[in-house]
Amino acid sequence: MLPTLTYLQFHLVFSLPVLALLWYLAPRYEATRQRRAVGGIAILVAIAYAYTTPWISYMIRRGAWGYADGAVVARALSIPLGEYLFFAIQTIVVAFALHRIGFDPTFREGDFDRVPRAAGVLVGLAMVPIGLGLAWLDSSFLYLGGLIAWVGPVLALQWGVGGGYLARTPRLWITATLAPAAYFWVADRIAIGMGTWYLSPELTTGIAVLGLPIEEMLFFVAAGVMTINGLVLFEWVLDWNDRRGAAADAVAGAGSEPERDVRGPESPADPDPDVVDD
Repeated sequence: MLPTLTYLQFHLVFSLPVLALLWYLAPRYEATRQRRAVGGIAILVAIAYAYTTPWISYMIRRGAWGYADGAVVARALSIPLGEYLFFAIQTIVVAFALHRIGFDPTFREGDFDRVPRAAGVLVGLAMVPIGLGLAWLDSSFLYLGGLIAWVGPVLALQWGVGGGYLARTPRLWITATLAPAAYFWVADRIAIGMGTWYLSPELTTGIAVLGLPIEEMLFFVAAGVMTINGLVLFEWVLDWNDRRGAAADAVAGAGSEPERDVRGPESPADPDPDVVDD
């Protein structure tokens, strides 16, 4: 059996090397696109901390998962330091994978279509009572139901803003979500196998794929898709704003053109007031 890694050792072995590799392979954009890419990542990291901390803290306090003795150096709000680091590391890894794959944030006509936006909002909002209902129905659904309810509001907001764009680019966000998720599935399975952390058999469904609980698989997919959607929509909204601003400037420029001389080219010149007819 492999020796148990501490959470920080797990990052040194599995998280930071892939982060460094993707950082090295990240595309080099022109200045404006570079600023927007960096700004989007910074915003998503901040959102990850603000939105994930209460949910993770609740799940840990309920006992949905735990950590091996000696695997945790310090905690805050019941959350290990390594978990806090994971919020940022996972978000940045997913972001770098997205930019490595590449995406076009260009706004197009139809991106504000109501049908995909309304459908996304309805599905996202419906996930909240469904998830909470599962968690209430049986304790074994606590992690799964809590995860569904946690993801729903974010998906509703994202699709409400850019559902048309997301509907026309499914290959992008599916590929960019699953690629890093697959890596984290493997790393997570190894960490569970080593005992770095474990899931409660009473608060999970017990369904697993190659030893990896289904809840963990869905977590990495959910966190990934929320990150991907947030990043692409951030730049898409900025592109839409650029186009709207350019159109407004064009209209303003057309309305402020200097007044033209309405006389034809053959109109006689104004008489010289100093010239007196004989």
